[in-house]
Amino acid sequence: MSEAQESSLPPTGQEPKHRTVRRRSSSKTAIGLLLVLIAGIGGFSFYVYQQQQQSAQELAALRSELQQFHSEQTPILAGQQTVKDALASFGEQQLKLDSRQRELEQKWLEKEHQRPNDWMLAEASYLVRMAGRKLWLEQDLTTASALLIDADSRIQAIADPSLIPLRKALADDIAKLKSAPEIDREGLSLRVGTLLDNIDQLKIKGSDPKLDNDPVDDEVSDQLSDWKSNLEKSAKQFAEHFVTIRRRNSDVEALLSPEQSAYLQENLRLQLQLAQLSLLRQEQANFRNHLQKAQSWLDDYYEPDDSATQFMQKELTALQEVDITAHYPQTFAVQPLLEKTLSERWQTAPATR
Repeated sequence: MSEAQESSLPPTGQEPKHRTVRRRSSSKTAIGLLLVLIAGIGGFSFYVYQQQQQSAQELAALRSELQQFHSEQTPILAGQQTVKDALASFGEQQLKLDSRQRELEQKWLEKEHQRPNDWMLAEASYLVRMAGRKLWLEQDLTTASALLIDADSRIQAIADPSLIPLRKALADDIAKLKSAPEIDREGLSLRVGTLLDNIDQLKIKGSDPKLDNDPVDDEVSDQLSDWKSNLEKSAKQFAEHFVTIRRRNSDVEALLSPEQSAYLQENLRLQLQLAQLSLLRQEQANFRNHLQKAQSWLDDYYEPDDSATQFMQKELTALQEVDITAHYPQTFAVQPLLEKTLSERWQTAPATR
């Protein structure tokens, strides 16, 4: 290398000035680019964060709307299931109604081939059953007889000679009811109730004894001219107050204490109430026994001359002679004949079709 060239080179360990300036400017540019890049990344990150937050809020809103939709959809689905169940039940009922309709149509076809007046025969059978209920359950003899007469008029209106045995049996049943004695249980019960009301008016023996000589109430006159007779009357009344003698015309019996009298009245009332109960049950023996016991207590403990006692004695004697047992027929002779006739006509109806 020549000296000129060597002289043109910078000293060892030193760089040229223009290279240093270039390096410094490039470093600043790089730093600026780096800062811009960092700012851009930060802005982009912030933008992405805002978008994520917005997306999260929108997702939460969508979830809330979805839950609300599900909550609104649940009763609709339940209602749809209820409608399905109702439709299924309605279908089953419709099948039953169709089956019932076919059954009724079949019976109607069978009825068309029966005798046209058989419904009146069935009505007569119903009237006979009602007469039995009135007679045996309610003891209503009058209504039972009227129902049997009405049933006979139904059979008569059919005008079928084959039903004459039914009318004959009905006539026998009607005659038995008309000949049966009708018992007025309500009237008899009221008569016993009247005796119950009179118990408090009875007088026990010895409670009010009769005297042979009752004291005479001599009144003193206001006339001065009667002074002598007035003086005698006054002296007599004054003397009678010192000693009083009373005589009884019958044997003196021991009096009952108030407590015993109350027990006696309650026992007498109980016997009459039991007689009423036996009357409703148609228990003839018990009815008479209770009346007889009440009558014996009247004889033993109550004043025989008292009007209330005499009235009760007379009523008790009359009630004991009443027959309270119902002599009604236990069955109607026409009822089995009616059932047999209806059964035969029903069985022969399909064969004529």
